[in-house]
Amino acid sequence: MTGAATLRLSVHYLPLGVLAALLFVLILMPIGIIVYASLLDTPPRPGAVVGAMTFDHYRDLLNPANLTALKNSLIIGFGGTAGALVIGSALAWLSARTNAPAKVLIRIAGVAPMFMSSLVTALAWSVLASPISGQLNVILKSIGLPFVIDIYTLSGIIFVMAISYAPYVYLLINSALSLMNPDFEDAASIHGASRWQTIRLVTIPMVMPAAIGAAILVFVLVVENFPVPAILGSGGERIQTIPAFLFRLMNVAPSRANEAAALGITLTIITVVLVWLQRIYLARRSYTTVTGKGLRPRLIDLGPWRWPAAGLVTLYLLIAVVLPFLALSQTALSTRRFVRTSGDLFNFATYDFSRLVTLAADNRFQHALSNSLLTAAGCAVLGGILHFTIAYYVHRTRAPGRGLLEQIAMLPLSVPALVLGLGFLWTWFLLPIPLYGTLFILILATAVRFMPQGFRAISSTIVQVHPDLEDSAYMAGASRLRSICTITAPLIRTGLVSTALLLGILAMRELSSVIFLFTHDTMMLAMVIFDFWETGSVARAAGVSLLYSFLLLAITVVVGRWFQLRE
Repeated sequence: MTGAATLRLSVHYLPLGVLAALLFVLILMPIGIIVYASLLDTPPRPGAVVGAMTFDHYRDLLNPANLTALKNSLIIGFGGTAGALVIGSALAWLSARTNAPAKVLIRIAGVAPMFMSSLVTALAWSVLASPISGQLNVILKSIGLPFVIDIYTLSGIIFVMAISYAPYVYLLINSALSLMNPDFEDAASIHGASRWQTIRLVTIPMVMPAAIGAAILVFVLVVENFPVPAILGSGGERIQTIPAFLFRLMNVAPSRANEAAALGITLTIITVVLVWLQRIYLARRSYTTVTGKGLRPRLIDLGPWRWPAAGLVTLYLLIAVVLPFLALSQTALSTRRFVRTSGDLFNFATYDFSRLVTLAADNRFQHALSNSLLTAAGCAVLGGILHFTIAYYVHRTRAPGRGLLEQIAMLPLSVPALVLGLGFLWTWFLLPIPLYGTLFILILATAVRFMPQGFRAISSTIVQVHPDLEDSAYMAGASRLRSICTITAPLIRTGLVSTALLLGILAMRELSSVIFLFTHDTMMLAMVIFDFWETGSVARAAGVSLLYSFLLLAITVVVGRWFQLRE
């Protein structure tokens, strides 16, 4: 090969090399450092002598405290996943396959909990169902019922996890049910199967890929969740989970960072094994349900159960959204510090809306709001560009190693957010680039944390555009970059903007992956809420939570309105 040909080949593969180098630094290096730290007797620090290799930290995982945290994590993981599957699947089935009334209400119930992060939901239920002073228990006591609701239990944590992650199940299963070919169900009916036999033998197996995918996703999210166990596990039973225990190991003095790394690797192995088993299970089966006939599934007549079904949906919406919102409002607005009777809850004369105005004008809140918006915008733009570039190389080129790029891009799905954040901390401590203490490291961390979501969302839009459109422009003399900017990007504009919105909202909600990376100058709203709760300022935490949730809702509504105007 001549020198000129070698140069052309190098220039041709330069973008791919840069992309591979970025993924190595952003994903593989943090994970590698966590593995490395788990085998050292001292934490990795810049300029420090490298410690001795040891397996003691993995042997220490067998102590009772770690085993208890692991047991609790698995119980919460399976329980939260089962609850989310029941709720999300039921809402999806009612929305997509039945003639239940108030379909708009069902769709709202399916996605509404997403506008209250799990941190906010846990905070709201700690106000609602604290066994001593919870608002629901005050009401129960006032009407003479001896029953006490205690949210500071394993079942309480499972309950909050279930309502927090049910929307993920709803979205995935609702899509599968809506695309189902009705011919399979009709064939079962013709051969004498009853309605419930058809659902059990035909409908459920056909949506099994979506159900398994949703179950694995929710299980991973529940097991790695840090805010809910941190808030609700601090009650009487002192429930420890792996993420909460890992956080505690990093915050004791002196920190037990190497043991935390070993614990994080253990949690990562659990999630990797689950994702691997899911792929094996699905690879052995064929689940083709969408054909070229363009038929829509027929709605099932619920008969006299139509309105009871609507009533159950309303009850769920009340429990999952309305009650938490009212609890946060009462706590944030009431001038009474303690609630002794139900009359105190409904004494609107004690409500002072100026408390929210004062909180919104507070310098700490405004600084955190500015940081949150900048981080969200940075994650949306930088993450969107990075995820689009990866998706384009995977689906539009024949570059060698594009399959490996896809696997690396999906790797953060298997790495718990708290572990990824710890890896980022050590990576940017060791690299000679002064990113720690800046918003840019938070933007990078959130962009990597949600890379699987961004990559998959953009990939699904890219594959809908036939490559011949780009190739025609390329053959006519346009550069690859110009064909992307003038053809591909405009055609998938809606998908790109919706993905950017998703990334921005997820970045604003994020706490786990950035909790080791923030400083006093780079605190975000989620960190302010958590800090207020830790210091006992529950009213201020509730006020920030309200403003935080309103902001997420406003961003979504504004962008949704933008979509309507552009269509």
